[in-house]
Amino acid sequence: MSISSTLKKLLIVNKENLPKLEWLSAGEHFIPIYFTDILDRVLKDERLNEAERTHFQLLAQMLEEHYHLDYQENFRQLKKAFAPFDPDTEVRYFPEYSEEYREACRTELLHGVERFLNICNFREMTEEQTAEILEARYPGILSIKVDMQKLEFFRIFYRGIRHEEKTGKALWLLKENYPSLKFKRIFILARYKKEHESRILVKVFRDVDVENLKVVVPEVRLCLPIVDQIKVGASFFGTLGTAILKIVLTASINLALFLTMLVPCFLGFVRSICGFFNSRMRCLKTYSESLYHQSLAGNMGAVNLLVEQAETQEVKEAFLAYFMLYVCRKENLTMQKLDSRIEAWLNENFGFHIDFEVEDALQKLLDKGLALKPACGETGEPYFKVYDLPSALRRLDALWDEHHQENRAGETQTDRLADA
Repeated sequence: MSISSTLKKLLIVNKENLPKLEWLSAGEHFIPIYFTDILDRVLKDERLNEAERTHFQLLAQMLEEHYHLDYQENFRQLKKAFAPFDPDTEVRYFPEYSEEYREACRTELLHGVERFLNICNFREMTEEQTAEILEARYPGILSIKVDMQKLEFFRIFYRGIRHEEKTGKALWLLKENYPSLKFKRIFILARYKKEHESRILVKVFRDVDVENLKVVVPEVRLCLPIVDQIKVGASFFGTLGTAILKIVLTASINLALFLTMLVPCFLGFVRSICGFFNSRMRCLKTYSESLYHQSLAGNMGAVNLLVEQAETQEVKEAFLAYFMLYVCRKENLTMQKLDSRIEAWLNENFGFHIDFEVEDALQKLLDKGLALKPACGETGEPYFKVYDLPSALRRLDALWDEHHQENRAGETQTDRLADA
């Protein structure tokens, strides 16, 4: 092994020791396309006439309203459960929460957030997987040590993975390529121990490199990377050695010259100290910039973002399933055929290969009364059919009226002023 290779392994990265991360799932159920863009492509489909395009616009609007209504009750419950722990609230009045009530709120909050994370197609890392990444030594400006002692639990959820090839550098001349990956979204759930306020943290981050995943941990300690340690140490001890040599030589020759040589020696020490602080400030700057640019939302804002994405994801899945079953209504599409048709349509129109969750999408259509229960064809495989557009709109309207039936307290002719 050459000296260059040895230095690269010591100072930059030893690729053999990097975690393989084979457990990371590359399959993507999330649909990373705006619903408005999906609707635009549907409306341009040549298989639809003008009346059908108008009906599909109404269908999209009604589905959005229905799923927004469906999740509002869940969102209200999450807000109520998060109220005792929200550090960002502007509310000034707080009732006396009992410990039993706070514990019940914690449980409801965690279960509710987990449910929405599942709807939004996030996957959770196990404790072993999290430790594998956090304990690995990656190259980079940041060197972070994680402190989990104050945390009762720390959970990481991820969505979207992009593999990359990066280059690590050291001592100006040494370079080494290494495999890396980027998480499109990271969602964290953390709870402090009771002796540390028993707080709950909910945060969302974007575009987090695997080597900087430690940035999302709430309790960390910043250290200088090994390359910076070598630079600072070499500068300090080099200055110290030179100063000692000059002092010994000048002291034996001339006292005045000895006093004169103390000034550049002092300046050398100051330069070494400044180099240390410059390296430290560079690490702090990188850390703060990572938090600033990669943090999307925190606490109640993160919960709000999660609920909004869940609504949109549900609408996309239900709308795509109905659209494909409608335009292919002359065929008897099985679940597998419907799945492949939708995935092919998304790939053709947007260039994305998405693992569409067809089973969930069909269940949504059945729950909303837009599809019939599957019937068996000649091959024995069940196939699916949907109601036509006017019927689908009428059934959604009836479902909406049924949901608000309890708010109808009589006819408008019976309206009267409140008694004085």
